[in-house]
This record gives sequence, C-alpha cells and structure tokens, in this order.
Amino acid sequence: MLKLDKINPRKVIVSREYVRVFNRMWPCSPLSSDRHYWFEFDEAGDLVDHDVPNEQDGDAASALSQDASEFLKGDLP
Repeated sequence: MLKLDKINPRKVIVSREYVRVFNRMWPCSPLSSDRHYWFEFDEAGDLVDHDVPNEQDGDAASALSQDASEFLKGDLP
C-alpha cells in the first residue's frame, strides 16, 4: 500500500511502497525501497530526527522528508 502514517503527532513513517514510487521520480535516489523510513518534526515543523543512513542522506532524503512534513500538516492524503 502506498502510504505515509503518523507514528505519533510529530513522527511520520514512509512505507516501502511509497519509497519505491518516490524513487521513480528520483531515478538517482540512493534510498532503498527494501525498507521504510521515518522522520520526526518539532512543534514548529522543523526536522529534528530521522533514520536515513548517512550514505543515503542527501537531496532525495530531503525531498522525502518534505513529503512527510506535508503529510503531517495535512497537505498530502
């Protein structure tokens, strides 16, 4: 299932399926579609923690965190 889910009011988990679809839009993405990722935001909406490995961190991970942030704000279904 293609989805993002809230773990708690400020933490979002991105499913493997979502990563797979996301990677089609980012063909050079180092993110693995064999795993899910989570992103945590503070009350102001700033990213404070994530579980993206250092070797996968970069522009694609930043864009994925933006999707997670938009989902948390209700801007993505």
